[in-house]
Amino acid sequence: MRLRRRTTEPMPEIDPFMGNPTARMLCEALTERDWPMARDILVRAEHPDDRAFFLEVCGSAPGVQNWIGHLAADDPLAQLVRGCHAVAWAWQARGGYGAQYTRDEQFRLFFERLRIAETCLDDVIARTPDEVTAWAFLVRTARGLQLPLEDGEFRFRQAIERHPTNVKAHGEWMQTLCKKWSGSHEWMHHFARDAAARGSDGSMLHSMVALAHLEQMIDLEGAAAEQYMARADVRADLRTAAGLSIWHPAAEFRPGWPVYFNIFAVAFSQSGDLPAAASVFQRLGDNLTDYPWDYLPGNNAKLFSAARAQALAVTR
Repeated sequence: MRLRRRTTEPMPEIDPFMGNPTARMLCEALTERDWPMARDILVRAEHPDDRAFFLEVCGSAPGVQNWIGHLAADDPLAQLVRGCHAVAWAWQARGGYGAQYTRDEQFRLFFERLRIAETCLDDVIARTPDEVTAWAFLVRTARGLQLPLEDGEFRFRQAIERHPTNVKAHGEWMQTLCKKWSGSHEWMHHFARDAAARGSDGSMLHSMVALAHLEQMIDLEGAAAEQYMARADVRADLRTAAGLSIWHPAAEFRPGWPVYFNIFAVAFSQSGDLPAAASVFQRLGDNLTDYPWDYLPGNNAKLFSAARAQALAVTR
């Protein structure tokens, strides 16, 4: 009897555009130095969360800093692209490892590029003070440049004064309040709950609660991390947050929606709540994002596939 070889599912690939064709078009336009096309896409992205997503994604376009500068002097939107792209460019230089594993030359480039971003974004808000995305990205530059906490908070307040539920601004300020940066677990959780309270039913701001639990998890090691995520109150928080965001009938899946499903996929998997994880994976499909799987050790695609297989096994 001839044995059949077991077929394995292909590994999902990370799409930096999260399945969004407009984001892909924007990056292609920036890569090809087609500013009229890129500008038109950004002008049509009127919702602040959409604009923030597109400007976040444009950080993956190569060579933008080589040509966008001569346009920025006369066009605040070009200056906004230059500044937001420089933020991603700075973090590329720093890398994703802890400070103890980062070389002096990496830090030098990191701060040099962040100062470029800061200068560009400051210029944007001087010319167009209601540009919410500039304020949101400035929250991140404040954190990277190690400015006083009050500076970051001022920028966050300026962003939400103009768009109270801005997901990018909330996410950046919560990162600043994490223990690994300038805050503490207590500050972080308090802010996550406050952000969730600010969001309506279906708002992705509720995902901040899940993300805060993941942040505390990665500050622990081994069994302590597992025990923390398996706590009844943590599991309850995760289900409540998912019920008010990705599972809610009123959920609005704007560009960039897969990252919120990935947050809950990681959180439920790590908490051992496999039925909840299965529900997330079934809706998510192959829309893997680097973040927050890169909070875990190992290959992101393999981690995703293993967690999905384990979760979906409970539904068979």
